[in-house]
Amino acid sequence: MGKRIISTIALWSLLGCLLYFWRLTAAVWLITVLAVVAQNEVYNMAKNLGWKAYRVLGLIMGGCLPLATYYKEFLHNYTGGVVDDATVIAVGFTVCALVSIRNREIKDNFQRIGGTFFGILLIPYMLTFFIRIVELFPHESMGLAAGIWVVIVGKFSDVGGLLFGSWLGKNKMAPKISPAKTWEGFLGGIFTSATLGFLAVYLFPDFFPTGFKPWIAALCALPIASMAVLSDLIESVIKRQAEVKDSGKSIPGIGGAFDLVDSLLLSAPVAFILLSFFAY
Repeated sequence: MGKRIISTIALWSLLGCLLYFWRLTAAVWLITVLAVVAQNEVYNMAKNLGWKAYRVLGLIMGGCLPLATYYKEFLHNYTGGVVDDATVIAVGFTVCALVSIRNREIKDNFQRIGGTFFGILLIPYMLTFFIRIVELFPHESMGLAAGIWVVIVGKFSDVGGLLFGSWLGKNKMAPKISPAKTWEGFLGGIFTSATLGFLAVYLFPDFFPTGFKPWIAALCALPIASMAVLSDLIESVIKRQAEVKDSGKSIPGIGGAFDLVDSLLLSAPVAFILLSFFAY
């Protein structure tokens, strides 16, 4: 627990420094690095299960997705064409298909393409929604605040779930997938996220749209936090089948990059949809 707390403080401090000095550009490159590392961890676990993927191609596409999402206007002005995340996926699929044709093991072709794009869509594509969230708002500072708010709501559902679960937990939520999770912990995590979501907007109202009131923020936090729990369960399924405790060992007390971003994968697109109603 001590290592986890120290790593959490260090990561939030690093995020704060990066955003303070380089703002959205730093966030985009941080998302890109985390996405590629987490995606590689998924491929490692998939290998333990006997799944196959075009790892190098997949990681290149995964790294290009956030960058294409952020730099699409620059690329359009520079090339005159449309280069965005959809283009990356389309081109990437075409390349994988061409490579698979040259693969002598025909029976593995479909599996390799499926395994490659599972990693791409699960990690980098989902994380691009944080870039989309920032770009929803007319002012970058407001968009960054919204993105940080989503991270707080998503990540602290796990913290609240752990605390309330260890204190009050009795009824197992998904015993075969994650034996430590309980319904009491789930409700506690949702409560924690809603409370912090409320407080963030209440204490710093100037960083959020006028229509995004604290009580609205608390309500929006409920489905976002719920999706964070579901995201965590999805990772638990993968890790349990791969028979690993953590996705990696790069972050003391936390595990790997996939362990770090797991709760944000499904919560980011849900947050994007909800926040789009207040982006004006």
